[in-house]
Amino acid sequence: MRDFKLKIETKKLQSGRFQVNFSTGCEGGYYGYLLAEPQTAVSDIISKINRHISAFDNSERYFQRNLFSLGNREANRGRILIFKR
Repeated sequence: MRDFKLKIETKKLQSGRFQVNFSTGCEGGYYGYLLAEPQTAVSDIISKINRHISAFDNSERYFQRNLFSLGNREANRGRILIFKR
């Protein structure tokens, strides 16, 4: 797992959900967006972001997860976008 400093900002949407903008503090790091429900704990949001960023270490599996999933997946389960700087 990588060590990085996580910066988080939130914006409440008209739907009541929250758009979470995040970025890692290191140069060449990651940034992205996450859609969260109002009752979602901050620790759950941080855990989800950490899990997805750490999954980049196995990028082939991360980016092609449909090839490795034999069961049905929830289409909107992810609700996260991550970009590399």
